[in-house]
Amino acid sequence: IKFNFDSCYGPQTGQDIIYKNDVRPLVESVFSGLSATVFCYGVTGAGKTHTIQGTESEPGIIPRALEHVFMHQKRDAFDYDIRVSYYEIYKEAVFDLLRPRDAGAGLPIREDANRRIFVAGLLEKQVTSFEQFDAMYQRACGNRRTASTKLNDQSSRSHAILTVRVQWRDDVGAGKVWSGRLHLIDLAGSEDNRRTENGKARMAESSAINRSLFVLGQVVEALNTGATRIPYRDSKMTRILQDSLGGQSLGMMIVNVSPGLAFVQDTHNTLSFATKSREVVNKPVAHEVVEQRWTVADRLQHHRGGVVPVRSVLVPAANGVKRRRSDEPSRECDLSPAASTVSDSGVVQPRVHA
Repeated sequence: IKFNFDSCYGPQTGQDIIYKNDVRPLVESVFSGLSATVFCYGVTGAGKTHTIQGTESEPGIIPRALEHVFMHQKRDAFDYDIRVSYYEIYKEAVFDLLRPRDAGAGLPIREDANRRIFVAGLLEKQVTSFEQFDAMYQRACGNRRTASTKLNDQSSRSHAILTVRVQWRDDVGAGKVWSGRLHLIDLAGSEDNRRTENGKARMAESSAINRSLFVLGQVVEALNTGATRIPYRDSKMTRILQDSLGGQSLGMMIVNVSPGLAFVQDTHNTLSFATKSREVVNKPVAHEVVEQRWTVADRLQHHRGGVVPVRSVLVPAANGVKRRRSDEPSRECDLSPAASTVSDSGVVQPRVHA
């Protein structure tokens, strides 16, 4: 059985190669005022968190992306305002990881006047250096919910989403203010409770995880078949990812697969889903921040010491460009027991270019 993807890596490939070849171009797009999303998908224990977070000796996508952002800031003449938020979706509730762990009902998801999805009440912190970000990020990772299962000693029990917002004023004409966003997402892995031997608490978590991943598959299927209703609202995760699934964001899926004959069916299902995801077409647009006149409510909020939200309008940057670059040959992924692409640290990456 063979699948075609834009990139295919074996177990010996380092994190630096994956970042340089596939992730770096999407991070660069943020400095054009675009939104970009990278998310890791795969069965539990396949190495998603390792790919997105990495280790001190082998940094993953998040630390490499933030180092890239700050290096770009240093070499550029613009005054960049860089802000970060980090949250998890645990049992269909959204929790802020930059705050101490909360046992409440979670944060609500809202839609603004421009139909952009956001999490109300989410803390967004300004960062001015990689060292400041890394210290904050390491503390936040300790707030994420993990647990031990039979298949994974440090199993993520939630989907985690790191968002980096970069805003700056250009030096052309009237000096417009632009805003680019980068979403880096570690999806919790699908689980078979018969193999994980989960107890009651872990089963409740895995049920929520599997349900959200099922809805993700339904959304992709609906987009590919041209359905009149896309079930974004059926899950908090797909609601938040709406802009990355048939929306106005660039995106890339990194598929992690597990080795061994015991995971062949899981690997087949994962790669089949990745193949379907490559067919989704996005329409990326640049984001210009426009300072609009304050309303009476805005003035009252400002008088009371509150923060008046910045309103943005969307400026078209492309017209439905296919996500996969036509000048790049696709590469075959051989799904056989001896294939080097099926590994703990290896990933199969269908580049999701819109």
